[in-house]
Amino acid sequence: MEGDTRGLGTRGPFAVRDELESLELHRLAFDEFAFGALLLILNVAFHAVVLSWAFRFFRLEQADHLLARRHLAAEAWLLARLALIVVLAHMIEIAMWGLFYLTQGVMPTLSLSLYFSAVTYATIGYGDVVPPSEWRLVASMEGLTGILMCAWSGGFFFAVAARLQGRH
Repeated sequence: MEGDTRGLGTRGPFAVRDELESLELHRLAFDEFAFGALLLILNVAFHAVVLSWAFRFFRLEQADHLLARRHLAAEAWLLARLALIVVLAHMIEIAMWGLFYLTQGVMPTLSLSLYFSAVTYATIGYGDVVPPSEWRLVASMEGLTGILMCAWSGGFFFAVAARLQGRH
């Protein structure tokens, strides 16, 4: 069989090009993962700072004055302020991802970058805006990061509320 190079150990005319394309795809996937990992680390670090600050700012370790008086309005006000701070933290984290998408040319405008990031981070996934195929891994990592950050915030909020309610 002349011209049949399958299984003979010889390389066809497109084999080198195919290998180079494969290496390029692996490099792009690694770069994409590295960007996603960096953004994840930045989000976790920022979230840890915000929750630590909130814990100290609201003196949650010394909230006994609220617990001793059983003042429902004061407890509700504390929880409302805490919720606002946590949501603002999430919005800043969404903006981190959105700015990345804008600077990398994943999305053409700031508003579209922030919208896509918010929908992805919150795992809403409307599907009306999708990233180019070479950025889908980063977008998936944002969704997983958003789940993690929201769960962490929910756990923190629940712990505070449970502590406030625990003395009643």
